[in-house]
Formats: sequence, structure tokens, C-alpha cells
Amino acid sequence: MDATIAQHRLGVLRRRTAATLALLTIQFVVGMSLNLYVTISTHHPGAGSGPYLSGAWASFLWSFASGLPLLIIHVVIGILLLLSAVELVVHAMRSRRGAAATWLAAGGLLAIIFAGFNGASFLKYNLDISSMLMSVGFAVAVLCYVGLLSIAGSRSISA
Repeated sequence: MDATIAQHRLGVLRRRTAATLALLTIQFVVGMSLNLYVTISTHHPGAGSGPYLSGAWASFLWSFASGLPLLIIHVVIGILLLLSAVELVVHAMRSRRGAAATWLAAGGLLAIIFAGFNGASFLKYNLDISSMLMSVGFAVAVLCYVGLLSIAGSRSISA
């Protein structure tokens, strides 16, 4: 591969990883604000017992109609993080930084998915453990992306 193309791909990986970390930070602040200052109704479509996936989906859709700006922003940022995480896996694979970069990007993606499912669980069941598990997903994603940024910032390019 031409060194110029490799350097360009590496630059894209660094910028996208840094942007994802910034978006994760914004998501954390919005989520904490939502947790501290907003009471989410426990009586909305999808809430309570019943099938998880259909209830989580109904809760997800309800979040947009809830009239709660912080909840809507939190869900929209979550969707953007999911898309960004998928994109990072592709960039990591194309960057030729080795398996570690791809595994870290995939780990970040899985952590974001984990956080998202626990966000849906929180809307459905309103349990504090779901909120705690969202924060675990956030922390794991941050660790993965800091590691990815470290790999993307190193000088040598693996073949």
C-alpha cells in the first residue's frame, strides 16, 4: 500500500476516534444531567413487564415523543455513537494497524451496544442497575477508544 494512502487512513482513524471520544464525553454529561434532573415516567408504552425486545422498542420510540429534551438528546447521541462505532471498526480494519486496532474498535462498538441495551432496559424496567450498566459500557468504550487512539498515534505502520 502506498505510504501516502496509509498515512491518510491513519489520520482518518485518529480524527474519527477523537471525535467519538468527544461524543462519548458529551453523552456522559447529558446522561448524568438526565439522571439528576429529569424524572422519566414509569407509565409509558413499553414500560413494565412483558417481552423485552418489543417493550424496549416501544420505550425507544416513546422517548422521541416524551417531550423530555434531555432524553431525546441522549437517545440521538446514542444513535450517533452507534454509527460512529461501526465506522471506527471499518477504519481500524483499513488502517493496517494490526489486529489490536480492529479488536479495540470492535470492543468499543460492543460496549456502546451494551450501554444502549441497558438504556432501553432502564426505560422499560426503571431499575438503577440498568443505569449503572450503561456507565460500565461507557467506561469500556472510552478505554477501548483511548487504546485505539494510542495505536493510531504510533509511528510504525504494520504490513
